[in-house]
Amino acid sequence: MIDSHLHLDDPKLADQTEQILADCRAQGIEFVINNSCDYDSMVNSVKLADTHDNVFATIGMHPHDSKSFDDKFVAAMERYAADPKVVAVGEIGLDYYYDLSDRAIQRDVFAEQIELADKWGLPLTLHVRDAYGDAWDILRAQKKHLNHGVLWHCYSGSAEFARQAANAGHYFAFGGAITFKNARKEDVTAQIPVDRVLSETDSPYMSPEPLRGRVNTPLNIPLIVAKLAQLYQTDVATMDARIRKNTLTLFTRIADYLNSK
Repeated sequence: MIDSHLHLDDPKLADQTEQILADCRAQGIEFVINNSCDYDSMVNSVKLADTHDNVFATIGMHPHDSKSFDDKFVAAMERYAADPKVVAVGEIGLDYYYDLSDRAIQRDVFAEQIELADKWGLPLTLHVRDAYGDAWDILRAQKKHLNHGVLWHCYSGSAEFARQAANAGHYFAFGGAITFKNARKEDVTAQIPVDRVLSETDSPYMSPEPLRGRVNTPLNIPLIVAKLAQLYQTDVATMDARIRKNTLTLFTRIADYLNSK
């Protein structure tokens, strides 16, 4: 199984990282993708990937931190982009729920990171909350730079938007929220082909049922895959194999890395 989005360097997990990754190996979780949010998390994420065979990294600035985006950050992204264990630009996007950075700045930084991802041949991992209209407008305006794939992390939008993005060839990652009793995701997943679905935990956040409220870890990914298997009316083994194929299709550097071993 695969966790396509988590934050092992978060203070809630940092002192457990080695044990968590060892447990992942023991429990058949093939690899995880550690996502960046700001400068420090980007440095930590790449370091984790370079020192652990079962960790890959993304580079990028979260919309919360867009106000800190500067030339120094871009230069660091440029350095890390050449690392074969760096597999995407993310998590990037828009967050109008918390508004921790000015919305205009968020939009500008999002657009610039889309262009950088294309320059380096990397897919996008998106964080979008309460901003799907503006996010779509930016993606449409930047269409010429969308050449390496788009992933909607922790997708929480409407069924209609899912249909629109799926028709554009985008991917969707689902985590703990899909297991919540009030999630009602059937109408959303009905719009998303099974070959566009990925699994994630967003650890240490968003623990799935029946662990809601606890600190999340990638060891909970089987609960996500089981729920996706239910939604797509298949068995867990088939769903897991499909998710793996989707993940390697989107994150081509992971496929290259695994094939080189």
